[in-house]
Amino acid sequence: MLRETTEAAVTARFFGDFSVHVCGRPVERWRAGKARSLFQYLLVNRGRVVTKDKLYEVLWPAQEWSPTGSSLKVAMHGVRQVLSTADAAEPAVEIVNRDHGYLLKADDVWLDLDEFSSAIDTARAAELAGDHATALRHYSRAVDLCPGDFLATESGDWIDEQRACSKALVLQALHYLRADALRRGDRLAAVRMCQRLLAVDPYQEELYQTLMVVHGRKGELGQVQTWYDICLRRLQQDLDVEPTETTYRIFARAIRGELRERALVA
Repeated sequence: MLRETTEAAVTARFFGDFSVHVCGRPVERWRAGKARSLFQYLLVNRGRVVTKDKLYEVLWPAQEWSPTGSSLKVAMHGVRQVLSTADAAEPAVEIVNRDHGYLLKADDVWLDLDEFSSAIDTARAAELAGDHATALRHYSRAVDLCPGDFLATESGDWIDEQRACSKALVLQALHYLRADALRRGDRLAAVRMCQRLLAVDPYQEELYQTLMVVHGRKGELGQVQTWYDICLRRLQQDLDVEPTETTYRIFARAIRGELRERALVA
């Protein structure tokens, strides 16, 4: 069930720029080093014990883990200090030592990542059940929750993996919304969905075909030419592949005016 962020004691946004609020107060004064990255990883994996060797693997992949090392202790001290200044009288977040690792405990949490996953799962189930209205609503919700990539300004293996998974799910949602717009004949919505899809994956040739058809039907030949040129440049220069025959055929028909609405009606 989707919740609004104001209902939770701890709220965090991972898509785009990372932000977290505890008891309504923003947490901003992170100490230098890995404190913020450690908190992010534990928050995503809250309720589960994360071993110290796993944390070293995630945060210091180039270093060999040593049980006597102090890097993790320093980072954890930084996290606890930051949280101590943000928590109310009753701590909303607690990190405890457990079985050679750490456990982040927080009962009242809102994460955009969780809401996104829930929206995708609900939409997919509705899609399979033939409930188009529910699927549309939840796919739209999932897209709205993603103003940017997962932790867009940060890097790390676990971040790259989560980012790739999230992108795949966003593409699924956007394709569903694009198909719905085309079925309804809503060309403006179809163009917007194509543009959002291209922002996630600029090499989907089918999207350029859709854009050429949409503009070709309106006789907007300049737009047809623009999208055709962008498609060729990205495929040929970036990937060293040629567009399919379908793309060439759609472009030729659009430029000749064969896709214009009045021609189709006639």
